[in-house]
Amino acid sequence: MILYRNCPICGSEILKGFAIDTRRKGPHISRVQCLKCQLVFANPMADSQELTDYYTNYYEKEHYESVDYKNLILNHFSRISVLKEAEIKKEARFLKKLETGSKFLDVGCGLGLGLAYANQHNCELFATEFDTGALNFVKQHFPVETFQGDIWEAKYPENYFDFIHISHVIEHVLDPKAYISEMKRILKPGGHLAIGTPNMSSNLYRFHRWSRLLSMDIPDVIDGLEHTFIFPKKLLKEICEEQGLKAIDHYTHNFGEKFSNLIRYKMPLKKKLNRLVQNAFQVNQWIVCIK
Repeated sequence: MILYRNCPICGSEILKGFAIDTRRKGPHISRVQCLKCQLVFANPMADSQELTDYYTNYYEKEHYESVDYKNLILNHFSRISVLKEAEIKKEARFLKKLETGSKFLDVGCGLGLGLAYANQHNCELFATEFDTGALNFVKQHFPVETFQGDIWEAKYPENYFDFIHISHVIEHVLDPKAYISEMKRILKPGGHLAIGTPNMSSNLYRFHRWSRLLSMDIPDVIDGLEHTFIFPKKLLKEICEEQGLKAIDHYTHNFGEKFSNLIRYKMPLKKKLNRLVQNAFQVNQWIVCIK
């Protein structure tokens, strides 16, 4: 485990306890907040080996099995396969700058939803991922060149990609600044980087926290315990700009949960209601930057 005395983003020593959760399974149990930059992060934080162990067979874990995640993804593949470019860019706003035939890298590709969209643009597909099962899954469905491991271990050439997509990965890594720096290095001048991640600025986090405090309870962790960093919207933009990227679109959106899916999930009613509540708030954010 890694214990932080200073904020890993801004270096401030002004940290306070934020949330704790010892009931659910995950690599982290507690979070602190930096009072200077408002970053919320796991502290103590699992180290690289602990995270590698946790992400092995990640999509076979209980919270993914309970929503039958692989079949959900396959349904999305079928739906996306008949969409036209204009329809994709309307549905996936973060891909508005993606051009046909681009060199497209999906960092931490998961089960390949980003690849499905890019494949419809006839892009040259590349992907990184830690989970062997996920890599095997995407290779079954797309003509993609894959790499297992961290992005800098892939040693992609400088100025190589037209578009880099990283969806709900930056909050899992140990050094988000290093990730953004490396993605900028391998991005072509004029190329685009799209980052999707939870939105710490969401009112849901504020309401939940205050409801617990008013009840004289210690706030618990309401998002994934595997998240190492939760970025306020303003801070994420500042980090990208510090790396020399220019933000051209930055927006928030809800969970995107369909009620029909929620009904058939194999999870307790309380968890279903929690997901329904999350769907009413702008809990996620996308930022699109140009190099």
